[in-house]
Amino acid sequence: MLNYNEMKTIILFTLAAIFFGCSAPKKKVLDNTFYAFNNAVRLPNTPVGMDAQAVLIKKIGFDGLSGHTNDDYFARRKSLDKVGLEMPEIYWGMTLTDEGEIEYKEGIKEIIKDSKDRDLLVALFLIAEKYKDNKTEGDKIVAREIKELADFAAPFKVKIAIYPHANNFCETSAHSVKLAKLINRKNVGVIFNTCHLLKVEGEKGWQSKVLKALPFLYMVSINGADSGDTKNMGWDQLIQPLGEGSFDTYKLVKFLKDNGYKGKFGLQCYNIKQDCEAVLTKSMKTWGEYQKRYAEE
Repeated sequence: MLNYNEMKTIILFTLAAIFFGCSAPKKKVLDNTFYAFNNAVRLPNTPVGMDAQAVLIKKIGFDGLSGHTNDDYFARRKSLDKVGLEMPEIYWGMTLTDEGEIEYKEGIKEIIKDSKDRDLLVALFLIAEKYKDNKTEGDKIVAREIKELADFAAPFKVKIAIYPHANNFCETSAHSVKLAKLINRKNVGVIFNTCHLLKVEGEKGWQSKVLKALPFLYMVSINGADSGDTKNMGWDQLIQPLGEGSFDTYKLVKFLKDNGYKGKFGLQCYNIKQDCEAVLTKSMKTWGEYQKRYAEE
């Protein structure tokens, strides 16, 4: 039988363990979905065929590969399923014609139905040449149509996100947020598109733009890029393998995580003139370094 002093010691150790256990800082983890954009499999020396491409993406360690408006969605989905990879996002366009009509490439509703409960995000870029200088009127038409698409997608748990893109109807983070507010659907949000933000808006003040987008943010596209006068740079400087360029992409990722971002990160690879496997391997290695650095800070 324990004496009084022994019992007192055990109680004190127990209380100390509880106190220090509760007060220990929570471990920081960069565990967001990280996948490759579809243009990653259009780089030099990409393996031929969707099955071989899926095997490469899996081997390197990505969580998935996005679909694309020019892809055969069903063939791509099948190839990813074979190796246990997801399609976290599909890139699709909406065109507002000069006559005020909305056009999609056929098939988006079939894709949405097939993606039931698979956490698909439709990254929607917007074309509206006539309305680029009449955003107020264009916004009303676009918002009405995206509401309709969102309502169709909701029962399948598919989300829609507005993709800001240079020289399109929606070019800026602020405009994408404005549209999301106007649409006012729970499954409609925005994408923070790093390379296009640098091209259209420049790098100054990106933190405030992230914070304004955060309540609506479903995906962030990242890549290596150069810092400086980014508005006057070409895509070869604004889209590089992750880990290259002077723009501090890790700072962006950390800022997002520190402010509670739990959404997806997509690796932008458009028109990089380097070997496919080398680009993806270097980018994944950099992502691993980001994870380690974030956990240790």
